[in-house]
Amino acid sequence: MGNLLIESENFARLIPEIDRKAAKEKGPGRPPYWEMIFWWTRKPLISARAFIAASLLPENFDIKEFKRIIRLNEDLPHKYQPVTNNMFKNYVLLDPFAGFGSIPLEAKRLGLGKVIASELLPTAYVFLKAVLDYPKYGEKLLNDVKKYGNELIKSLEEDVRELYDDKAGFVGSWEVKCPICGNYTPLVNQWWLLALKEGGSDEEESEVKSGAFKRLVYMEPVKEGNEIRIKLVDLNKELNVKSVRAKKTKDKIVVNGKEYRVPQGNVNAKSSNARCLYCNNVLPGKGDKWYVKEAIKDWNSNYEKFLNGEISLEELHNSKARPILLVKFKGGSKDLMFEETTKEDEEAFWNVFDKLRGIDITKLPTEKAAPYGTLRFTTWGIDRFYKLFNARQLIILTKIIGKINKLRDNIEGDGEYKEAIITYLTIALLNHIRYNSLVTSINPGRTFLREATSFRRFAFTWNWVEISPLANIIGSLSKSLDHVIEGLEYLIQTNNDSQIEVLLSDVDNLRLDPVDVIVSDPPYADDVPYPEVSDYYYVWLKRVFTFPYSTQWEEFVPKDIGVDEARNKVFKNGTGTYDYFRERLAQAFANLNELLKSNGVLVTFYNHTSPEAWVSLLYAGWYYSKFRISTTHAITTEDGTRITAQGNISLDKSIVIVWRKRAEGVKHIQEVKKEAISVVSDWVSSNIKSLSLDTYIEILGKVLSEFTKYEKLLGLKGEGIELIENLVSDHVFSTVAQTLIEGLSKGVQAKIENPYSTFYVLVKTLIPPPSKSVRKLDPTTLIFLNVSGNISKESLVQNNIIRVEKDVIYLMEPENVSDINDIINSFEKLDQVKGAIAGKYDFSNPVQVLHYLEYIALKYPDKLQDTINQLREKTRFVDEAIAIAKIFSVVLSDKDIEKNPSRKISGYKEGIERWAT
Repeated sequence: MGNLLIESENFARLIPEIDRKAAKEKGPGRPPYWEMIFWWTRKPLISARAFIAASLLPENFDIKEFKRIIRLNEDLPHKYQPVTNNMFKNYVLLDPFAGFGSIPLEAKRLGLGKVIASELLPTAYVFLKAVLDYPKYGEKLLNDVKKYGNELIKSLEEDVRELYDDKAGFVGSWEVKCPICGNYTPLVNQWWLLALKEGGSDEEESEVKSGAFKRLVYMEPVKEGNEIRIKLVDLNKELNVKSVRAKKTKDKIVVNGKEYRVPQGNVNAKSSNARCLYCNNVLPGKGDKWYVKEAIKDWNSNYEKFLNGEISLEELHNSKARPILLVKFKGGSKDLMFEETTKEDEEAFWNVFDKLRGIDITKLPTEKAAPYGTLRFTTWGIDRFYKLFNARQLIILTKIIGKINKLRDNIEGDGEYKEAIITYLTIALLNHIRYNSLVTSINPGRTFLREATSFRRFAFTWNWVEISPLANIIGSLSKSLDHVIEGLEYLIQTNNDSQIEVLLSDVDNLRLDPVDVIVSDPPYADDVPYPEVSDYYYVWLKRVFTFPYSTQWEEFVPKDIGVDEARNKVFKNGTGTYDYFRERLAQAFANLNELLKSNGVLVTFYNHTSPEAWVSLLYAGWYYSKFRISTTHAITTEDGTRITAQGNISLDKSIVIVWRKRAEGVKHIQEVKKEAISVVSDWVSSNIKSLSLDTYIEILGKVLSEFTKYEKLLGLKGEGIELIENLVSDHVFSTVAQTLIEGLSKGVQAKIENPYSTFYVLVKTLIPPPSKSVRKLDPTTLIFLNVSGNISKESLVQNNIIRVEKDVIYLMEPENVSDINDIINSFEKLDQVKGAIAGKYDFSNPVQVLHYLEYIALKYPDKLQDTINQLREKTRFVDEAIAIAKIFSVVLSDKDIEKNPSRKISGYKEGIERWAT
């Protein structure tokens, strides 16, 4: 292949449009098959589609035609099949880290001749078969999934009636025997059940909400004699209205002037704080010695002894902690009706434990959870998976497994077709299981039920929810089957003539004929610990499909590419360390080099670009495997929290890197830096008005393209990781920053050299102005924009370029306000401006001089020239301050309050630099 569209400027200019469409996929426009089951870090389909197609087309391909092919002009492109007319039928694509299949699915839809998807883990392999392969059976498969799904539901009715009667489910929590008064006190972290706002966005998370509420329901613990009654307060019911107009805070509701107090929770695990509802005393201990944690460990230990026949039900019931039912509910998602639980409900809950002992132990998920803390619930004594469920949940789930296995014999068709139908039924069950365990929780402002997978590593939770598999509520088995059918309807539409191959393999063991293109989302250091977390599915999945592994974590963690230092406690040999991760990633890249045709491209999606990540990538891809970077693109919709985490603007963005074979030749690092600055700064100067966070990544790619085209760079210290660390820390980011500054200087004919000036200019240029605030940064940004490579955070603080409060870094700029008087006041608040007004001209860098001149330009414009002349006698920074103003007059957004005064200083309107000497 010659140069490709993915390597072109035309494609780079299309990225923002691709991102906008991808963002819709992450919100309400999600592909229906994503609702079948949850998987971590799924890529938007339009992103996958665009980058695959651009990897197969020549660089001069008509961009309008490209947009038509990938359906980018549609509001939600993923809803529509690409229009390719078999143009990609001769290509073979491999995704060696296929996950839930976004990339191979879009390769299939584009009509590639062959699509190969590989995964290390059995769980992901089964899901990939459901997404990519089994839809080939078309409408017959869809109809049979509906048919056997209905049979499954029908077969459960009697069991559900026996276990749940007419109830849709229960809200429960944990109660602990108070060591002070001896009573069992419920522990509840928040008493809300529902706080659903009319027409409110699901994303609304503000502390105070006002308006009309569809539902306002909470619980209230009331001490009655020697018992705690959990009272229900349903304001819709109490006020006899469908919609309640109210002002709501975390612990208060005000309706027509009347105030309702919502009790505060009496447990907070983070601070090891719990209060007895009987005697009001705080339960003792902290951390691992916290009495509550010890009590729940006691329950889990006794649970195991009970199942092994070592203790009685009464002894189990007398554990220091035990699960408790708080309330029950009936109805469906849109009309849930809550009721107080009764003694009969409590007796039924505990009687089921005796029935549990009658079940064949092999049908229960008795497998060990990874014991080294990756799964957070293990620190509470939940060391085996069955302990994540109460007795009633275990009984009904094992019955569903048994009925699915029995259905296999009734299905007409060959072995693979039977497996296809069983796969979709099992996926529905697994989705139900993530909504029906003791690590679910209450989500009052959204869907009521928060699934177990909401917390990345399965946190121990209070206020868990148990639901009937036949309830008309999100997460039930019947609802999950509906989602599977909707997802399958979508996937069947993707069928074409592409040959699909789904492999269960470690990337190092892949042995294939060379492929045309490899597109993948490889592991990164702080990635999801997939073997451990997906065992939540696997321990149930293996009871339907025969796999030879007890758990995924025991078998596959040594082969997994990820960082989790705790793994080394069990597996030794450095497993889970950063060095182990880098070596495993390097071996993977080396094998991908072998699997790729000589003229092919490797395209990697990577979820962050921290310095450590770049060290890993360059070591694996360039140093070890001899790839070179052709180009990079910024992707801003992979994980929004990385872009604006905690309100900070970050350059730690998701990227796509295009790799080519092969790096060749030798050159000194200083010569390469000069070449890179010369070549790339010309590009910067011609794109000066469109610089942004995205273009930083693009420039980084252009610089790395210059660096990595050589097999060896002379002048770097050390070998291996040490050499790459030296390259990244001392050369890569400083070269990008120098390139940007050189390009800006060329573009506006104004040179700046002071390192504090360059840092300030780069931050202001690349990061958009906030509303009514100042720019916030993260530590990675400090490294990326450090033009000399050796400016410390401390020196930036000392020179009034940034200020640091706790973990937040603020740029020392005037606050972005709108009124002219507020703008002037914003400048007057800056220390050096305040000092200069008082006659103290102790400026330590050009930025401080600029701020004072901007203040004069706004408040005393007729005195600006005289002030400039006077300052020349007091400080050497005047000319560079004017140079900064000249740059700002061109590159800053009109919304930035420094743009207008910068234009006044630089004489922008007249097009001359009136005061520069």
